[in-house]
Amino acid sequence: MSNVTLDIEAWIDLLPEPMLVINAQGTIVAINSKGREFFGGHVLNRNLRELVATPPEKLNKWLPLWQQATQMVPGTLQGHQGQKIEVEAVGIHRCQPPLILLRLFRQPRFLRQFIVQREQFQHLQQQMARQTALIVKLQQRQKQLEAENHHLQGVSQQDSLTKLANRRAFEAHLESAWRESATTHTPFAIALLDIDHFKRYNDTYGHLAGDRALQRVAQAFKSQLRETDLVARYGGEEFILLLRQTYHDVAVCVVERILNYIRSLGIPHASSPVQPYLTVSAGICIVTPTLGDCPMAELVATADAALYEAKRSGRNRYVLQTYTGGSELVLAGQEI
Repeated sequence: MSNVTLDIEAWIDLLPEPMLVINAQGTIVAINSKGREFFGGHVLNRNLRELVATPPEKLNKWLPLWQQATQMVPGTLQGHQGQKIEVEAVGIHRCQPPLILLRLFRQPRFLRQFIVQREQFQHLQQQMARQTALIVKLQQRQKQLEAENHHLQGVSQQDSLTKLANRRAFEAHLESAWRESATTHTPFAIALLDIDHFKRYNDTYGHLAGDRALQRVAQAFKSQLRETDLVARYGGEEFILLLRQTYHDVAVCVVERILNYIRSLGIPHASSPVQPYLTVSAGICIVTPTLGDCPMAELVATADAALYEAKRSGRNRYVLQTYTGGSELVLAGQEI
């Protein structure tokens, strides 16, 4: 074997694909290690005709073309297991005589194209899977944020001690009740309730006992209301009721029931000048809304004036007033 062939063999042995070098007669003069793995056995000095899957007449036609090749020229070989292999060939013109370098492809072109498309499809699937996972993660995060937001909204409208609605929540419900009653032309009621002499209760029993008493009273209020009604802690020992679609006789009945229930609890209040147990005073405001904005401050002021009258009259009772657009009239007050 010539030194030129040895140099070519050393060079092609570095290439990652099976490579054959043939002379003008089609004899294999060099092969790299990948080529030996591919063809198996000894192929050196064998004629290319022994390996081809192409008809001999086509090979005879291609050999001269390969010898004069200036570009890649396609052809087909057959491996030792009978598989067909596509090749590309280029002439090595500086060799005397000229040699032909064959580059073998392990898969036919259509299979390579299929593999490329499959890899692209798999890559696309992976991208879609990542995007789907990201969408699921974002949806889960959105649900988590919605739950957290719902919780924060609930907390922002809830009194931390009594777990009743707070003043902010009451004001929102009051505006809603005003619009509802203005549409249906039915009255509703609000009522301010105040625990009698609660400062003395705290002074006598301590603030922890006072907090427990507020919690018991709050739950007592809540237990006596309809689902459509609302009770909120308005501040300190003061609570406020919102009774939707309620006439004055129903409002009085509800407040009487609440005051009686509080007395039935028998929560000791030894320092109260009213009774030796906890009692409550109430001021009720009845209103029949008209279309327009809710006069929230005036409604609360009307109920507060009624509560003041109940306290001035001796506590442990209610007073009812009707809101008439700025002019309030005391209709009834009673110790019960």
